[in-house]
Amino acid sequence: MFPEKLAMEKMSLVQGHLCNAVSVSVVLNQDGSIAEINLENSTIRPTYMMTYEGASELLALKIEEESELNLLFEAAVLRLKWRCHQGAIDTPMIEARVKVPNPDDPEPSINLYLQEQSNPAMRLVSEMMILCGEAIASFGVKNNIPLPYRGQSQTNISVAYLSYLPEGPVRSSAYVKTMRPVEMDFRKPLPHATLGVPGYVQFTSPIRRYVDLLAHYQVKAVLRGEPPPFSCNHLEGMMPLIKMQLRIAKRLYNNSLRYWLLEYLRRQHREKEFRALILRFIKDKAAALLLVEVGIQASVQVFSGAQVGDEIMVQVLEALPRKEILSLKEVLST
Repeated sequence: MFPEKLAMEKMSLVQGHLCNAVSVSVVLNQDGSIAEINLENSTIRPTYMMTYEGASELLALKIEEESELNLLFEAAVLRLKWRCHQGAIDTPMIEARVKVPNPDDPEPSINLYLQEQSNPAMRLVSEMMILCGEAIASFGVKNNIPLPYRGQSQTNISVAYLSYLPEGPVRSSAYVKTMRPVEMDFRKPLPHATLGVPGYVQFTSPIRRYVDLLAHYQVKAVLRGEPPPFSCNHLEGMMPLIKMQLRIAKRLYNNSLRYWLLEYLRRQHREKEFRALILRFIKDKAAALLLVEVGIQASVQVFSGAQVGDEIMVQVLEALPRKEILSLKEVLST
């Protein structure tokens, strides 16, 4: 959304440098619900950066010197239990991330990363982001701030109805298909059934999401003792254009990601085999599946008798990134 140099330097949390931030402090009740909230415009100095892999290793080791990290993880686990008790639907998936450092080269490098949302470090970050969103919604109500409050109605299909499906990507993909569209209100919070919270405002990504940036404008003004710059009517008038731009940006991101994943598969040896998790059957023997090591969904004809939730081995017959074509075949054991 911003020029890379501005986004990665002046707007980001840079290790060892003083950085502007909004600090959101929360005290939890014993059941995981919010007891107290405090917000401050702040200046912080990040001590060191940590990857998801590094954080997960530290959490597994439970190192005494990282007691704050362990405490945050305990709070994340408590929050997840509380949200599930409120009806939240937990949908951990495997997501692919691609970095192409030299896109203008004739044969650019493709660095593929997989993010498993059930990973402890990712779970910690996810729960803290949801907690922040609930805290901002509560702060907005208390201070009568027009904000882009997001909500989602409960699906008609009971969670128990899909409990027969294996946990993980199989059940999560089935849940996602039942979810209702997200709604938005600018005057009051809406219950968010999927997240299991009474109100929610996206606030943690103002560099890459314009709606988060709007929320920052509103909240920071109030913290400075000033009136919010945008009224409810103003925000409502802006939303149709913002939603259209968000749809375009999301489509471009998804298309770009799939292009590079297909290009990654195109470069692999033809004989290479990939693990594939069967998500559901589309028709007869045609199955939708997830390539576990690549994080891309595709379809294939299954002749081995494998069922939903089973893993099979597949080979790439054809991968054409520019035509968005991916053709697979099941590898049958002899």
